[in-house]
Amino acid sequence: MAGLVEKAKELMRQQTEKNRSPAWLLTEMAVEKGRQLARKHGADERLVVASLYLAHTIFDQKFMGEVQKKHTKLSAEFVRKHLDEWNVAEDDKKSILNSIRAHHNHVPTESLEAEVMKNAECFKFVTLKGSIIFLHECGMRGDDFETAVEHVLKKMGQKRKLLTLPDCIDEADENIKVIKEFFSKLTNDG
Repeated sequence: MAGLVEKAKELMRQQTEKNRSPAWLLTEMAVEKGRQLARKHGADERLVVASLYLAHTIFDQKFMGEVQKKHTKLSAEFVRKHLDEWNVAEDDKKSILNSIRAHHNHVPTESLEAEVMKNAECFKFVTLKGSIIFLHECGMRGDDFETAVEHVLKKMGQKRKLLTLPDCIDEADENIKVIKEFFSKLTNDG
């Protein structure tokens, strides 16, 4: 029988196809960062990774649309029944649901796993690779180039404000300088 992480990944893959978002490459970036941060900070990697896969099971392509604004609550509600079906232990279920709800600071994090998950999820938007992937995603959604760049920079700023782990903050601040320089050159050369 598949484990929690495998089930979470498969559910997210199905939901990503259905919702046509978010970009799978961004999901995988968050998962990889989550694995690294969990190991570094002593969090339960299985719970961090499962939470990262499940955090955007209800999502929408519309930038800052109603579904995107409410996806933390909607995804947690959607995921709850699956966690029950998968016979996830109550403490693990509580941690995963809190991680999903808390990754935009709408509710406080209640565990190290939730804090690590939030930082990993946000971090993908404060990397050059993540910014380029998101730029492409915005283009695929129909944004013109200037609007797409605007969305990338806005998302980067939003996510930077949510980081709380000092190592993530330091790395993000260095990355942001590179990202801003890249997009400045890109928009000025166009």
